[in-house]
Amino acid sequence: MPNVQKNLQTEEQIKLKIQDLLSCTPVDYGQLVILTNELAKFDCENVRFSVDAGIISRLGEELVGKRDTAVAELIKNAYDADATEVDVIFQNAWSAGGTLIIDDNGLGMTREQLIDGFMRLSSADKIHNPVSPLFKRIRAGRKGIGRFAAQRLGKYLTIITQTKDADTALKVEIRWDAFESDKDLNAIGSKIETLPKEKEQGTFLKIEELREGWSDGYVKKIYRNVSTLLQPYPLSKPFSSDEDPGFKTYFYRDVKDEAHKIVDEVSEITQFALAVIDTYVDDDGQAHWTLKSNQLGYYKELLIGKDPDVESSKMAYVRGVRARIYYFIYEASLLSGQKRNDIKAIAEEQGGVRLYRKGFRVLPYGEKGDDWLGLDESARRRSIVAPHQNISFFGLVEIDNEGAKIFEETSSREGLIQDEAYDELVDYLFRVITSAVLKIAELRGRKGSAGQKDWKKKNSSIRIDTAIEELRNIVEQKKSGETRGEDAKDESEFYNQASALIETIVNARSEEKEETQKLIDENNMLRVLGGTGLVIGEFIHEIKRFEPSFSADISILRSRLAGNGALLERVDEMEEKLNAFNSYTAYFDRTISRNVIRELEPINIKEQVNAFYQSVKNDLRRSHIIMSEPLYEGKGLVTVPMHPSEWMSILFNLYTNAKKAMKDKDDRRILIRCWKSDGKVYLQFSDSGKGIPDEDRENVFNAFFTTSSPVGRGNDNYSGTGLGLTIIKEIVTSYSGDILVVDPYEDYKTTFQISIPTN
Repeated sequence: MPNVQKNLQTEEQIKLKIQDLLSCTPVDYGQLVILTNELAKFDCENVRFSVDAGIISRLGEELVGKRDTAVAELIKNAYDADATEVDVIFQNAWSAGGTLIIDDNGLGMTREQLIDGFMRLSSADKIHNPVSPLFKRIRAGRKGIGRFAAQRLGKYLTIITQTKDADTALKVEIRWDAFESDKDLNAIGSKIETLPKEKEQGTFLKIEELREGWSDGYVKKIYRNVSTLLQPYPLSKPFSSDEDPGFKTYFYRDVKDEAHKIVDEVSEITQFALAVIDTYVDDDGQAHWTLKSNQLGYYKELLIGKDPDVESSKMAYVRGVRARIYYFIYEASLLSGQKRNDIKAIAEEQGGVRLYRKGFRVLPYGEKGDDWLGLDESARRRSIVAPHQNISFFGLVEIDNEGAKIFEETSSREGLIQDEAYDELVDYLFRVITSAVLKIAELRGRKGSAGQKDWKKKNSSIRIDTAIEELRNIVEQKKSGETRGEDAKDESEFYNQASALIETIVNARSEEKEETQKLIDENNMLRVLGGTGLVIGEFIHEIKRFEPSFSADISILRSRLAGNGALLERVDEMEEKLNAFNSYTAYFDRTISRNVIRELEPINIKEQVNAFYQSVKNDLRRSHIIMSEPLYEGKGLVTVPMHPSEWMSILFNLYTNAKKAMKDKDDRRILIRCWKSDGKVYLQFSDSGKGIPDEDRENVFNAFFTTSSPVGRGNDNYSGTGLGLTIIKEIVTSYSGDILVVDPYEDYKTTFQISIPTN
């Protein structure tokens, strides 16, 4: 049937046209809408609003001005539809003209819901149904924005949706450029058809001819927008089947697979954290926490009690609570310049610890300016001087179904009821966080608290850096007005703090000069030792040429002195010394030859210790030292990649130190133990020497500190340079390991313990 002209002459003509349309099969509903609208204009008693089709593009521009907001609204629609997962795929979308797919596993839409909901402007569905039907979620999407978001993003929209009970899927294709001005909105139709179902339920949106290009930065911005709504990752088992299992979003470039994933929910920012704090309270009320820092090579599990002095004391109220908190320190030595600036900028807006109850965000905890854990307040008090303000953390607290019975929300849903249980929760989390912060400060050699007694023992350069950082912080706080209160009191406190820090800088700078001279002396000695090592290498290379002739001469002597017992005994002693000499030269030859290898490789500690043990057997016998077979507990004693020669240096230095310590004793014993625990390989080297006084346990690792006789006095065979343990410590710490003097093992007098991360 031909299109109806714009200006029909009479009311009767329009009625006749409508009768003709209704008599046809199928009915042309588009033309019918146009005719009925024209007929309504002849109503002399009433006027009606009409809608120009151009309103679609105008509303798209005005209601959804930003493209990242548009995508976020479509993702929120999936959340409102009780989806548990939504995939967002950007195909050929680096520049304009690409395709965006948003695919969820929500409840989908029936034909009626599609027509009366998505296709109806200003739908009242979210007003009449403020929570979702299945999981009772509070609706997140803004009312009626989804369709305009799709128009804002691209020129074409395809919707494929199916419900669990339907046998088929519904498909609608919308061309947004059809909604031109000077056309009646009702007159523009979008074809709807049925298709075979490709999944049980859900909605698939395909937006083609994207109006703008999409960089990874823009995609990450969308993620941050959406991630504030819901708990981003579970810390405990999923909620029971009749409760909300949570909601996850995944972003991909071109295709849906791990290789093309743009951003996931954990690694975008948290992968750069200095440390991760995990904590939970078990069913008995015992609070547990762990601190892990890959950068500092540290991991430990601990308890924390309701009573700060009794770590095993049980919480009275807190149950079903877990937390994961990522700790950042914005220093150049820990984060590169641009990365540091980017993360800090995000932290200024989104930093802090958020709280989720049964998987849903509870406001205002973790919002900008909210200090529910008292971290900013504590930082201002400066009793703890290590960084621990809210912007130093990204984290979440999870209260599960059982815990939710104790921690109830207020009637306005603005926070939890602040009772004794709430106070206990806040105190517990604050103490876990500050305990972790103080431990990190200790590991970094930084001052943790204002009253720290052992701080003067710390490296002066670190003290200077820390004092400068503290001075900068209090000046920034002063500028930002964070210290406002009683003006006179604040001014006095500010200048007292600044004066104390300036004095620290002056004193530490003087100490730094002394330390610098020590480093120069140490460097000079290392240069001498380096040159000596080259000479030893040449010596070993040359001496190996004489070993065959020595062995041949011993054989000749033995044959010619047959029957002379006394001289044969001397020949046997000579051969034993030659074997010991060969063992040493072979050991050092292997060490020096491996120095040409530049590649690092995982080191099997058991193999290294066994090789060392075989090499020193003859020397042990000659020195009257008993060394038991090394003890190995467990398997997989393999370190992170190291230089092959470094463990030879470590073991031989420990061995020579032990010999020096046992030179005046009759009881001469050595034992090596190895095991693995908490992601580290441990080696203990024990001897029965004279022991190390408690006050020297740390000093023995300092350059030039030695308990041996000075060179040129006494028995020079046992004199030392004081660099052996220093070199060992430098090797170990360079791989995020540690070496300590620990309490002696069993009845030995000295035990050194080395720990290196496992491969």
